[in-house]
Amino acid sequence: MNGYKTSTELKANARGILIGNYGRVVPAQLMYLLFVYIVGGLNGGILTVGNFSFLRSALAFGLAFIAAVLTELLKFGLCRFYMNVCCNFPAGVGDLFRGFRFADDRPARIGVLLVSRMIFYLCPSFAVFALYAITDNHYLLPLASLVGVIGMVFYYLFRLNMSQCYYLLLDFPEKDANEIIRLSKWLMKGQKMRLFYLQVSFIPILLLSIVPCGIGLLWAMPYVNTAFACFHLNLTAQAAAR
Repeated sequence: MNGYKTSTELKANARGILIGNYGRVVPAQLMYLLFVYIVGGLNGGILTVGNFSFLRSALAFGLAFIAAVLTELLKFGLCRFYMNVCCNFPAGVGDLFRGFRFADDRPARIGVLLVSRMIFYLCPSFAVFALYAITDNHYLLPLASLVGVIGMVFYYLFRLNMSQCYYLLLDFPEKDANEIIRLSKWLMKGQKMRLFYLQVSFIPILLLSIVPCGIGLLWAMPYVNTAFACFHLNLTAQAAAR
């Protein structure tokens, strides 16, 4: 055996960890979803009020970029929270905002990189959409959608490589952002399909949790995030063994 746990084993670990911990993970998950919703509406209404203008479009894009980076910082805090839960350390809602500390700019640097790379991969799609808006050529609309899907596939593969960065920031507070990125890529060599399968395996439960007005997400998302933290712990344990 290679020591790497299967998705079934990781999910079983997550369920075991969450026993007796839902009292603190549900409020934290609720706060995370609430703040993501607030941050996501940062640029709401900019493009829907008044006439189209380049300045208003640029403002909306800038606010959307800032909102995306703030969301990444919240994701870092969420990773910290669930790592603390998995390791039986003190964990609270305050962990969600650890990425906003000025003393450590590494989460912000990685967040900016992730958002910038997403824009880079979607730029061809944006360009085709802009051309469609100018020419009103309806053949360009499906082409723009196809190019956008391809761009998101490439971004997803990039994101898989970067998936361990936020956890590694906690493991190695002495390493700078560039070292963390290289280490995440090294850890994920040969492991991307394992993480992909783990992510896909949660789709049914996430779809079911949305049905009752999304309330089920408060229990499903802790399960998902705890399993991802378990994946990281297993990944680093095997790397250390090697």
